[in-house]
Amino acid sequence: MRGEEAEKAKTIHDVARELGVSTSTVSRSISGKGRIGKDTRERVLKYIDENGYYPNAAAQSLAQSKTNNIGVILPEVDTLVDMPFFHTCMYAVEEMAQANDYDILIVITNGKDTRTLERLINNRKVDGLILTRTYEDDCFVSLLKERQVPFVTIGQVKEGGVVQVDSNNTGACMELTSVLLSKKIGRIAYLGGNMEQMVNQCRYEGYIRAYGQSGKKPDGGLIYRNLDSKVMIGRAVEELLEKGAECMLCQDDFICDEVLRLLEEKGARVPEDVKVASCHYSRILDNYPVTITSLKFDIVQLGRTACKILLDIMDGKEVPERTLLDYEVILKESTKSITPLQATGR
Repeated sequence: MRGEEAEKAKTIHDVARELGVSTSTVSRSISGKGRIGKDTRERVLKYIDENGYYPNAAAQSLAQSKTNNIGVILPEVDTLVDMPFFHTCMYAVEEMAQANDYDILIVITNGKDTRTLERLINNRKVDGLILTRTYEDDCFVSLLKERQVPFVTIGQVKEGGVVQVDSNNTGACMELTSVLLSKKIGRIAYLGGNMEQMVNQCRYEGYIRAYGQSGKKPDGGLIYRNLDSKVMIGRAVEELLEKGAECMLCQDDFICDEVLRLLEEKGARVPEDVKVASCHYSRILDNYPVTITSLKFDIVQLGRTACKILLDIMDGKEVPERTLLDYEVILKESTKSITPLQATGR
C-alpha cells in the first residue's frame, strides 16, 4: 500500500525525468496548451494513464479550471438511426446546458469501451457528464465514481450512491400490461431486446409484476428476450403466430416497428388476428394505417431534468438520488377488441 501511495505522489519532475522530456513538455501535454508535437503529447498522456496517477502540480492546476462543458455519452451511431429517443434527449440536454452558459461534448460508445471517456476525463475537457443509457454492470458508472467526476444517469442503476433520472419504465409497463389483461387478452407475448440494458430489465419487470398482480402466470413460451437483430425478431414473430399469441407486447419502438412490418408481410391483420402494443412510442409507429397502443414518455423533460440536476451537483447543491418522471398510456386501434361481425365485415 505504501508503495502505491508513493507512486501516486510523484511530481511533474518525476514524470519528465522518466520519459526523458522537460517539465514544460509534460505540463503542455496535460493542459493541451502551447506548441507540442502530437506524438510527444500522446506518449506523455499514455504514460500518465497507464501508471494511474497525475503529476500533482498539473492536477491541482487543472482541477481549479472550469471548462463550461458537459459530456453526453450516447450509444454508438448505428443504434441512433433506429432509436430517435437519444436524439431528442441530446437536444433537450443541449437546450438546458446553453441556457446556463454550458456547451456539450458528445461521446459515442458501444457501452463497453471506456477509453474515449477516460481521455475526456484525463484531459479535463468536461465539468460533468450525463450517461444516456445504463447497463447492469456499467463500466462507465464505475469509472466515473472512481474518478469522482460529477455525473447523472438517464436510466436506473443497481449501484448505490449514483444520481439517477429516469421515466418510470417499470410502473408504465406494469400498467400497460394490466390494461391488456383487463381487456381479457390472455396470451400476451413479450418481445424484448438486450437484457444487459437496465431500461429493458425495468420494462420486463413491469410485465411480470402485472401478471403477478392479476393472480396469473405468463406463458414462458411466449417470452422472447435478447432479440438483438431483425432476424431474431422475425423468428420470434413466426413462432408466436404458430403458438397463437393473442397480443405481441414489444419492449420498444424499434422492435414494434419490425413486428408490424413482419405481420403485414405475412398477411396477419392487426388487431383482428393479433393485437400489438409498444412499451415506447416514437413517430416511426405513425407509419401504419392502424394506430398503435403504446407508452408515451416526455423525453424532452427527461433530458432537461438530467442536465439541471447535473448543474446543481456541480454548483454544490443537494439533489435527490433518484428522480422518476411520469408517463402516459395511449390506447389505440392495435389492441381494440374486434367482434366476429366486425372481423368478417372488413
